[in-house]
Amino acid sequence: MKFNKLFLYIILPFILGGCNDWLSVSPESNINEEDLFAKEDGYQVALNGIYKSMAEASMYGQEMSYGALEILAHTYSNGYFSGAYSDIYSSRFTTVNSKNLFEKMWSATYNAIANCNNLIENVKNEPVTQFEEGEIGKNLILGEAYALRGFLHFDMLRLFAPSKKVDDGKTYIPYYDRYKSTFEPHLTVDQTLEKIKNDLLTAKDLVATFDTLPEHKKRFSIGHRIEGSLISPDNLFYAYRGYRMNYYAIVATLARVYSWAGDLKEAHDAALEVINAKGGGEYFFTLQNGSVFPENHKLNKELIFVLSNQKLIENYKVYLPGSTADRTSTFYIYLNQMEWYSWNPPTEDTRYLTFLGTYSSNKYPLKYTSQTGKSYGEDAIPMIRVSEMYYIASEYLYKNNQSEEAFKMIDQVRNVRGILSDPIKNYITNEASFEKELIKEIHKDLMVEGQAFYWYKKFNQTLSRGTIFVIPTPDNENIN
Repeated sequence: MKFNKLFLYIILPFILGGCNDWLSVSPESNINEEDLFAKEDGYQVALNGIYKSMAEASMYGQEMSYGALEILAHTYSNGYFSGAYSDIYSSRFTTVNSKNLFEKMWSATYNAIANCNNLIENVKNEPVTQFEEGEIGKNLILGEAYALRGFLHFDMLRLFAPSKKVDDGKTYIPYYDRYKSTFEPHLTVDQTLEKIKNDLLTAKDLVATFDTLPEHKKRFSIGHRIEGSLISPDNLFYAYRGYRMNYYAIVATLARVYSWAGDLKEAHDAALEVINAKGGGEYFFTLQNGSVFPENHKLNKELIFVLSNQKLIENYKVYLPGSTADRTSTFYIYLNQMEWYSWNPPTEDTRYLTFLGTYSSNKYPLKYTSQTGKSYGEDAIPMIRVSEMYYIASEYLYKNNQSEEAFKMIDQVRNVRGILSDPIKNYITNEASFEKELIKEIHKDLMVEGQAFYWYKKFNQTLSRGTIFVIPTPDNENIN
């Protein structure tokens, strides 16, 4: 997808609690908020601006995907990076470097949340006649904004608060759901989860009025939602649903939230809704094997929700090992293979054999490097993929005396990844070993997508060198 065809460029420096700031729509012109929201396309511009801000390096363009979140998960070998990453790897969260990094993540995320609140407040008050698609058009913008607000708060909760397994009942993060709010009290984990669920359920109902209509379901075929090969140039705001908080992305996020909250049955049911989603006789989200990897590094058919960053490959290059002119960083992304393979290279797993590059006997992820042949998805930052839904569903099955069904869910992914003669049940004897093996699979499958750390934390599983799971809240909680 070409980002400039779908997402209108906008920077929203809206300060939480501040006045109606000026909004920079492009380098050449400025427009104030009143003028921006005078027409429907102004709301579309504002919404797309939130997605664009989320794809920046301080958020999912690096730190909350292949950067800090993977350092926390010990995805990379120690000794090949310095500064904040070295501190974070060793759980030194109070150094100046690491505090600055987490403050940037916090500030950028809460700024995006503030922009969601600003958008929600303005859209709510608009008559449906203001929108080309009437109530459906209004609901889509409003629903995506609610969904993003819940999604973003959830990742702040997973970073800066304990998991349910070790929850101490204390308060950790604020939940900003009021327009122009200058202060919100910190809430407990349970209180925050309830607000997240409410936002996502509200979003689900709103977005369903567009995404679940029979005539719109075709938008979830791979040619529409990611690649854009079947899309006409008209009305692009309603296209490329994979790059947006679409209905199934919201359901998948609910599966994550329910799983984190310990509501395993609800998590299982939401995960299955995504896995079984189909239209026109085909499943929307399907697992792909390693044969497609050279021209499809993200395995596009698996992707439920992505962000777009046109400089993703360029930015990733500076961290690749080797004597390349593109590498200007002292941080090399050599994999810490001991986390998954205990230094015994697998003979079948394409995630090891195909999805990784080799430099001087060291492995590194190829996910964000250039593809051969096709460019579809090179800009994509995977936010949710369907394999995670299989893992979420398997936990409920195993812990509710359906172990064989749980093994089948995990092995469906393993089989597609090339593992045909080594079923997962060979490694599982009890709940503790199930959780350990599940994390290994998640870490391999969602590598450099920023999710593994959350699963270690959810199960309170110690990493190879130990870790502290709760990141201290930034000192000043600066949101600007």
